[in-house]
Amino acid sequence: MRGLFFRRAAAVIAIAAVFVTAAANAGAADWSLTPYMWATDISETLLLDGNEVGGDDTEFADLVDVLDTSLQLHLEGVGERWGVFGDVTYIELTDSAEGELGFGRLDVEIEEMLVEAGLIWRGAGGPEGLELLLGFRYLDVDEAYRLEIGALPDPYQRRLNESYLDVLVGARYNALLSPRWMVSLRGDVSAGGTDLTWTAQGLLGWRFGAKRNSAILAGYRYRELEYGKAGVLDVEKTLSGFVLGFKIGL
Repeated sequence: MRGLFFRRAAAVIAIAAVFVTAAANAGAADWSLTPYMWATDISETLLLDGNEVGGDDTEFADLVDVLDTSLQLHLEGVGERWGVFGDVTYIELTDSAEGELGFGRLDVEIEEMLVEAGLIWRGAGGPEGLELLLGFRYLDVDEAYRLEIGALPDPYQRRLNESYLDVLVGARYNALLSPRWMVSLRGDVSAGGTDLTWTAQGLLGWRFGAKRNSAILAGYRYRELEYGKAGVLDVEKTLSGFVLGFKIGL
């Protein structure tokens, strides 16, 4: 599953790197890199021609057992008014779910990369207050589903190997609660490639370092995605859970 997937991802990351470098040369001053963990519960509903044909719910405690690879990384650089951001989320997992009374079985293989990149505009001209976000969100999925139903001899099988490019708009509000403590609230929505993707997030941070530009971040993120391919499969997916990150001031 990985060859074409990683070629697509490399192309998008390269575009994002050019975008970030150009913004940096334009004067973005304060940079940070944040590796983070998103303890995600995943819920999926699978539809064909509008009819539900299967689904799966995986809580984080179970996800740890079925997760093969996971990576989350956030990069941003901001000046007094303008800045840029980039975010990469990659997951690879294999899971199975049994239907009620053993009536059916769903086997799932998912490889998914989500890349965000865009501009930040600071309305207050500083690190506190409202910020507006404008950019793109790129989703690349390679998902295979095999559904066995009762005593039917042939399982229902579908594979979705697609990429989606959305326009993203959002807002973020930052506030200092004290010299060391801060809070950040973010919401965004994107569409164009996917039918609709939206995210809500809240983070509490404890800042440290000589410039207070590093921090330990903890909070919660919720995301819904709707995407698919006509005549093959439509997916409605919810990802939610606690976030823990380590912001490194560069």
